[in-house]
Amino acid sequence: MTIKQIIPYQILDSRGEPTLMVQMSSENGKTAKFAVPAGASLGKTEAVEKRDGEGPYGGLGVLHCIEAINTVITPKFIGYPLDQLEDFDELLIALDGSERKENLGANTLLALSGAYLKLSALEKNQPLWQYISEHNNTSPEFPQLFATIVGGGKHAPGLDIQEYMIVPQNTNPDIATQTIYDVYHTIRTVMENLYGPSATLVGDEGGLAPIGTSTEVILEALSQLNGKVQSKFDIALDAAANSFYKDGLYTIETQSLHASDLFKLYQGWDSKFNLYSIEDPFAEDDLEGTEIIKNMAGKPKPFLVVADDYTTTNKSRIEEMQKDTLFDGIVIKPNQVGTFTETFAAIAAARASKAKVIISHRSGETTDSLLADLAYGVGAMGLKLGAPIRGERVAKYNRLLEIAADLDSNQRQSPVGSRVISPSATAKTGSAPAGTSTPQLPPSTPPVAYKPPVSPIVQPQPVAPAAPTTAAQPTSSLVPPS
Repeated sequence: MTIKQIIPYQILDSRGEPTLMVQMSSENGKTAKFAVPAGASLGKTEAVEKRDGEGPYGGLGVLHCIEAINTVITPKFIGYPLDQLEDFDELLIALDGSERKENLGANTLLALSGAYLKLSALEKNQPLWQYISEHNNTSPEFPQLFATIVGGGKHAPGLDIQEYMIVPQNTNPDIATQTIYDVYHTIRTVMENLYGPSATLVGDEGGLAPIGTSTEVILEALSQLNGKVQSKFDIALDAAANSFYKDGLYTIETQSLHASDLFKLYQGWDSKFNLYSIEDPFAEDDLEGTEIIKNMAGKPKPFLVVADDYTTTNKSRIEEMQKDTLFDGIVIKPNQVGTFTETFAAIAAARASKAKVIISHRSGETTDSLLADLAYGVGAMGLKLGAPIRGERVAKYNRLLEIAADLDSNQRQSPVGSRVISPSATAKTGSAPAGTSTPQLPPSTPPVAYKPPVSPIVQPQPVAPAAPTTAAQPTSSLVPPS
């Protein structure tokens, strides 16, 4: 089967800025769409995102990308066979002809690559995750969900650390999603009580954006909830340290710190709150910070060190940075590199280096749910998908829930002894190549009536009006001074 039609569109992403979507149809009349996300916190070696540079939307439009698709790309691919992703992507890369996709744009190539990937799965009558799994010879497994609870950095005002996340230890999408919901809405109430109604406003990825708080207040609130919701969870940070690094110093919560002092700050938080991981703990071009990471290689670490800006979903950079196994986890963002063939190569390179694979959304997202299929299909250890609110984030949660429900239904309806592709019930260690045996779903748990969470955190109590005094700031105990 071959490509019959390619139609590009300029649409809006979750930040209200233009992005590119491609609709691709086959001779069979089947149609697939893929919409490209955009990031705010960027690594210096990411592939280039093409924008118009002038005209509507303050020059952020993608009309030049649409013109390139209509005049340069589409004429070469009408009648092109499906289910040949590597060849398709290699031709796109050759048409661009630059190292970082400067000519056509990584967003242009990714829109086409994603639509082609999804259409190829449709033509084989397979769920997208299954097509991805077979294409990469990986065993599907549900990822641990890295869910944003509070945001800062380039995603929201108020805090320098970019993401305060929880990571439910249970990978069952139903249980993990309920855990995230309970924590998010409890923390929302706590922040509102401490800082007023404005603390319920949210950032780009749906994380709460309280003004006047601190990292220790947030971490203490999260740690107090652990073990008191549906599932135990770990606490993870995305420092995105590029955003608060300048002239050799990190400016964080009124302090100006060298890398060694910033690391001591991280160690202090870890000793109090048992952090699971920190993503991009130092700026990518801070040699002192890189040296600290190198000195930790091969030794027990206080927390997992995860790379995003350092590696930018680039196979060569991952291989270079991982010669000494610097990072315990590698973040994968398809729009950092431009095609899904290159994305799959980056995943394979991360696995070869023994790093955990963490698929990730971007701050400027769309309602496309491909990332959920990608994370499950390749058996990624983790999936960063934002808060459990806003349609573009919820689309990923819902797709995981849909996959789990479909698998459970198929498992129950299959004849005894039949094989159904389903997730492993074992602990997360990353995915190994698919073999002859097929992992089975864990036994279904009986449904229980849902009860909204009651905050176990000590809440501030209203006090009678008093004579004006110097206002005291909230402390990390979450109980205002009396």
